Amino acid sequence: MNQRCPFDKRVLPGFLVLLGAWAALAFFAGNAAMHALVGFLVLFHLYFFRDPKRKMAEGDGPVSAADGKVVEISRVMEDRYLKTQALKIGIFLSVFDVHVTRAPENGTVEYLEYVPGKFLNALREESAKYNESNWIGLSQGPRRVLVRQIAGVIARRIRCDVAKGDAVEKGGKVGMICYGSRVEIFIPESDFVPAVNPGQKVYAGKTLLGTWRSRKGPL
Repeated sequence: MNQRCPFDKRVLPGFLVLLGAWAALAFFAGNAAMHALVGFLVLFHLYFFRDPKRKMAEGDGPVSAADGKVVEISRVMEDRYLKTQALKIGIFLSVFDVHVTRAPENGTVEYLEYVPGKFLNALREESAKYNESNWIGLSQGPRRVLVRQIAGVIARRIRCDVAKGDAVEKGGKVGMICYGSRVEIFIPESDFVPAVNPGQKVYAGKTLLGTWRSRKGPL
């Protein structure tokens, strides 16, 4: 994971456009309020696309795939990839959260699917059903997790940085969602003991979502 640059590579196009607008205002002597507004947008754009170095959580369990607030923990039948009863942990990302999506566990990308859809507010329950999303299924022996990146009313660009067959590290970057959005992690209920609660603030790579139940024999 390259941490020489503290910003996601997708910061550049928007940064150059805003910087150009700022320079044009300076050249054409725009008013002070406009200068301040564009300057704020330049700084906020950099702030939003930050990709800070993270010290990964220790422990035998999956980590959070996103920064944000846990807004849902529910039992669902996950029939897209896991094909079993699963715990779904939904995380809402505000525009002030880091929007990098990270792998909850070590493993291989076994499932990948982009689903077009709407751009409803990510806090609304129906957004999870109808919004544009991207699914990433990871496998390491019998341990499997499914991550879903979901667009929101402002977030209209889901970026996935992995392909099927790629090996990923726990806490490694797998993508990004631009602006306010939602990430869901699905984990087989029979294999997992959760340790987070609704309303809790979590951090990608740094917060353990829970622990794996012990199994006999090697992974």
